[in-house]
Amino acid sequence: MDSHERIKAAAGCLAAGGIVAVPTDTVYGLGADAFNAAAVQKLYTLKGRPAGKPIPLVLGTVDDVHQVAQNLPGFFFHLTEKFWPGGLTLVVEAKNLLPVLTAGGGTVGLRIPNHPLLLQILRQFGGPMAITSANLSGEPPATSVQGVGAALTSQMDMVVDGGKTPGPVPSTVYDISVSPPQIRRLGVISAETLAKELASYNR
Repeated sequence: MDSHERIKAAAGCLAAGGIVAVPTDTVYGLGADAFNAAAVQKLYTLKGRPAGKPIPLVLGTVDDVHQVAQNLPGFFFHLTEKFWPGGLTLVVEAKNLLPVLTAGGGTVGLRIPNHPLLLQILRQFGGPMAITSANLSGEPPATSVQGVGAALTSQMDMVVDGGKTPGPVPSTVYDISVSPPQIRRLGVISAETLAKELASYNR
């Protein structure tokens, strides 16, 4: 299957409610249609993820943000211009999302990943994808399809092998739904970098 066919097949699988293992710019992820309740529930079940932990979304374009988020501050667009595509997950006020996805909360984490193959799949699919790292809860994340392991891949509807991914350091999760913004998880983008951006935006 050539890359164009793989992209179409992966997008079709997502649209049909399937679970797809995909490479990202950090580690491999398990993805599902964010608006399909059964598919999102399957993500939790496959991974053994606690129901109280929300699942973030990846997007193909900044325009997709408006499908899933509301009341976005100007600082959001300042950050997306600087860091998307890339390793910054922004937590914002959710809109139209399944309660299972937000774990009953009012916010959602959003990111555009810097991975050409995944971006093409997302753009072909045309909507947000719920994504969680492709490993059982508590296990280390995988940087290759082999690392995902047969136990998980055998339960996938499709596995997209994009070779090795850059590494186990995750995206930084930055919550801008609160004031002042809070780092919820430190990752590839440093606290110092974000503090500088906040200071320059508020100047």
